[in-house]
Amino acid sequence: MLSLLTALACAGQAQFETPIPADDPWERAEPVAELEARFEAAWTYGQAHGSKSLMVLQGDQVLYEVYSPEHSNQSPWPMYSATKSFSCAMASLAVSDGLMTLEEPVSATLSDWAGVPLKQDVTLQHLLNFTSGLAQDRRTLTWDGLRAVEDQKVADKYAYAAAQPVQWAPGSQWEYGSSHLTAFGQVMEQKLDGSPLDYLQARVFAPIGFRYAGWNHDPDGNPMLGYGAWTSTPEMAKFGALVRDDGLWQGERVLPEGTLQMCMQGSTANPAYGLAGWVNQEMGEGTRFNVAGTNQSGEGAAFLAGGPEMYVMAGASGQRIYVIPELDWVVVQQCDSNKFKDPEFLALLLGAAQ
Repeated sequence: MLSLLTALACAGQAQFETPIPADDPWERAEPVAELEARFEAAWTYGQAHGSKSLMVLQGDQVLYEVYSPEHSNQSPWPMYSATKSFSCAMASLAVSDGLMTLEEPVSATLSDWAGVPLKQDVTLQHLLNFTSGLAQDRRTLTWDGLRAVEDQKVADKYAYAAAQPVQWAPGSQWEYGSSHLTAFGQVMEQKLDGSPLDYLQARVFAPIGFRYAGWNHDPDGNPMLGYGAWTSTPEMAKFGALVRDDGLWQGERVLPEGTLQMCMQGSTANPAYGLAGWVNQEMGEGTRFNVAGTNQSGEGAAFLAGGPEMYVMAGASGQRIYVIPELDWVVVQQCDSNKFKDPEFLALLLGAAQ
């Protein structure tokens, strides 16, 4: 993955580098000595494995926040696939607004799917939990979309994703990739008669003061829901706190009650992947995924064996938002290395036996 990103940078990868001024919505608190020692150990590990930042939020208090010398609390950085989890928030709102149900067939919105074998059976939940069976064209739907708009080869990636064939019975297998959420973007664009990013901005981002420096789009102006956001560590923490608190932000409801549980709902094919984000469950038999640092063997817990329940927004090269409800924690990391390993980092952070 790192070599891929290096190649993309040389080939015109989009960059969004305008600083995001810190607005600091949280209090600071000193952690107890044992916690501070764990945080320091996790940061020491992170620095040796490409970490640029580490922030631990407990409730409404920041217990720990640190940055590498070249990075700061205003530095935008690509979230890569951690961006995906915004789609669960969007889906939760869309269900509450009466725009959709999870069980609804995609063909109810994309009429050219109707009557097509296998494709007619794909539901919106299949798209969100990556069991749709849609073919994955990573060169077009991921690598091309990370480039600057003027360097991209395919203009309308929403339509391109929606046109992909379905390779197996929906729900029977899980496959990581961009086709699912890019096709979901096509569905939402038609339901909203507008941009899904505008919907997120109005209904999620503005109410919590979430800001981003830029967002990857295709040449037709479609926002890439699978990997598009560039933002700072504190902004990532805002969204993590919203999800952790089941849609509440500073006492005001932004997302529907039950959003956290909905996002953590895994599939039979892969219990470790919920709706557009990871959970710390056993990986589905034979599954693989290509976000650096996780358990890629297809065996055992996705993040930390014996660890707490968590919802994880994970992106390439170590981008992470860990939502750990039982600790009331949100842990954010920005990183620049595929050497970072979640089990090693989390064992230090959580004080787990190694």
